[in-house]
Amino acid sequence: MVDRRSQLALAAFALVAMACYAIAFFPGTFGFDSAYQWWQARGHQTTNIHGVGMTWLWRASNALATGPAPMFALQLALLWLGLVLLAARLEWTLPRRFAFMVAAACAPVVFVIETAVVSDALLMGALCCALGLCLWGGTRPGRWTIPAALALCALAVLVRKNALPAVFPLIVLGLRAVRGPGRRSWFGIVLASAGLCAMLQLAGMALERSVDRRVTIFAGTALWDLAAVSIDTGQLMLPPSTHGPGMDVEHLRRAFAPYANTTMFAAPDVDLIQPFLAPDDPRNGEIRRAWLAAIWRHPAAYLAQRWRVTRGLFGAKRPDWPRELVYFPLDVQYRDNPAVAGNTTPLHAWFMRQFDRCYASTLFAAWPYLVLGVGAGIVAWRRRGSPLADGALAAVASGLAYAAALPIIAPSVELRYLGWTCLAAVLGAGLALAAPRRLTRPVAATTLRAPSQNEASFRGPLQ
Repeated sequence: MVDRRSQLALAAFALVAMACYAIAFFPGTFGFDSAYQWWQARGHQTTNIHGVGMTWLWRASNALATGPAPMFALQLALLWLGLVLLAARLEWTLPRRFAFMVAAACAPVVFVIETAVVSDALLMGALCCALGLCLWGGTRPGRWTIPAALALCALAVLVRKNALPAVFPLIVLGLRAVRGPGRRSWFGIVLASAGLCAMLQLAGMALERSVDRRVTIFAGTALWDLAAVSIDTGQLMLPPSTHGPGMDVEHLRRAFAPYANTTMFAAPDVDLIQPFLAPDDPRNGEIRRAWLAAIWRHPAAYLAQRWRVTRGLFGAKRPDWPRELVYFPLDVQYRDNPAVAGNTTPLHAWFMRQFDRCYASTLFAAWPYLVLGVGAGIVAWRRRGSPLADGALAAVASGLAYAAALPIIAPSVELRYLGWTCLAAVLGAGLALAAPRRLTRPVAATTLRAPSQNEASFRGPLQ
């Protein structure tokens, strides 16, 4: 840990870095999903297609200013506050702490995702800050940090529907810090963490009931998979109730894209239903049964589709794919949303040119971060027992758990889905390297005892 003067230096460094980032990217760009959420937050019909917490938070931010600016400032503040908290726990020199913060915030994937106002960027900031608070939970000045960390975990669950696996390791870390050394029961900690996660999930489900129109969301991904299997096998696998009478495999082939499911539903010559159905719509069951039947009958075709998605998620994007899979060069206009004045600085224009030049390169691929995360986990496991090593293990586990289901559930190969996984790998690597090494050969404890009568008589003549 650091003294008060060093803490102020870390905070000042973070403020300067945030200011530089804001000069280049304020007020932040946004794609279709964020534009739609902003439209809902402005008083229009709300849905549970996305995390409801993002819509309500954006509605609250409208009291400060109209547009993405308050949300951009919030996600940036959470990220850098988390980095300050983490850097303050490292037993490093001040320059090395600065380097840790820059390495995390300027990792290419993290850097490019933070330029946009998206729920994934807010999730990254919330979980980074929660991780930093958990590491302060066992310290004297950190008694308030665990409740704050839990609040941020709740925010993460509300803004991203699939955030619960990422939250669980951080809650375990926080509760372990609260119990303190000598009073750690892993069974009790894991059980309590599972209970808290269940409460957060129930709270999210309850909040979803407050929207104007509730829908199901997996039909879009299932129909995308069915279209891929249909194209691969030459047989139309979609239920008849989901398309018009003139649909055939060739129609699907022309509208199908390997990088997102949205092209099928937007194509003018493909008569497909929109995938967001009411919970009691019988077509939900028909789509689910058709999807399971296609997996059962044509497992190779289904696995080929999901392998393409996985490669697109974790690998470099193809040059002929849209840039919006990596970054948003321009704001998306949705219905009557007010026009937002974008960033027109030369620095912003320079970064956009670099993004455009590199968006299909390994620089913006997620697989190197997976390798880094696994390596950091191995190092942290060998140094386990210290707070920093435990924090590294929690960060890596959180990032990997968050990414684990994406090969099955992802509706596109957008890079932002893996933002937290990439950031968690960098944070875990820094914490693992800063953790003290464990003794490979513990020194056996010795006890002093009085010599026996025979030993005393034997040593007597030699003294």
